[in-house]
Amino acid sequence: MKMVGVQCPNCGGNINKENGVFVCSSCGTVVTIDYDDSDVEYERLQGEAEREERRHAHQKELLEKQYELQRQAQLDAEKIQASRQRQATVRRVVRTWLIILIVFSAVTGFGIFSYFMANYLQPNSGGYSRRYDDDEDEDDEDDDDGYIFVATPTPAPNYNVTPEDVMPQMDDFVSAGQLKQMQIDQCAYWGEVDGLQYYSKTDAVFYDAYLVTDIPEVREKESNRLVIIYEVTWHNDEEDDVDQICYDAVYFEGLRVNPNGGGVITDFDPETIFRSDAAWGWSMAYSFEEYKQCYRENITALGGKVTKVEYEVE
Repeated sequence: MKMVGVQCPNCGGNINKENGVFVCSSCGTVVTIDYDDSDVEYERLQGEAEREERRHAHQKELLEKQYELQRQAQLDAEKIQASRQRQATVRRVVRTWLIILIVFSAVTGFGIFSYFMANYLQPNSGGYSRRYDDDEDEDDEDDDDGYIFVATPTPAPNYNVTPEDVMPQMDDFVSAGQLKQMQIDQCAYWGEVDGLQYYSKTDAVFYDAYLVTDIPEVREKESNRLVIIYEVTWHNDEEDDVDQICYDAVYFEGLRVNPNGGGVITDFDPETIFRSDAAWGWSMAYSFEEYKQCYRENITALGGKVTKVEYEVE
């Protein structure tokens, strides 16, 4: 290859290559290169330069995509956190109004009860009653129509719950627990290869139920717990044919025997149904990938007596 004009033919200055052309550094004259089109070395050098330029452009594009994915993952995480904070705020407001309503009801009920005690009951050997006496004169102003009222003591709560006690209401327990499960309907999973993936909960099916009693080092009303385990299906939103099967549990505590029969006394409000803290996290969908993990964290970890509830969904 032959170079023409190594020095500037105009001013004799040095020649530099800029943006693929040769230019005089002193006067700016563009100098051309006389070369043979068959010169293999020239073509090779020019091809390497083009490939290097394409490689840099490709690396830049990959870095931009990686940055965009990381930014989107951060935005999604912030959305999830904001959603949790909103839900927590709503729960606090609801609890506050419930407390106000309970206090108002209690004060009103106490006032009505005090008025009833003061106006209708008379002392009578250890309790309060109004007597009916056939021998009293019909015109006696103290007759009070002959009605008898007796105040009976309220029995102490019985927390010695057995599987037979909960069986009449198992349908309600299972339904309420499933409603609690389905409230958490989406999660994110950080895969080692594909990065951030999103899963939606499509089903929560009853799997097992256990009654845990005599739980140590707790208050009496917390010494029993009905634990229901569900088989949870998570569906990958990006891959239509991929499902992940996990296990998760909810529990009802403070159960007490109904003195009037017919099962136990409890509250099926979703706000009073609990899940294990161990099931929360960024890993697979806030649930356990293995049944034995779910059983260990929700049942054996309590340290009480475990009895399986023989229940089957109809």
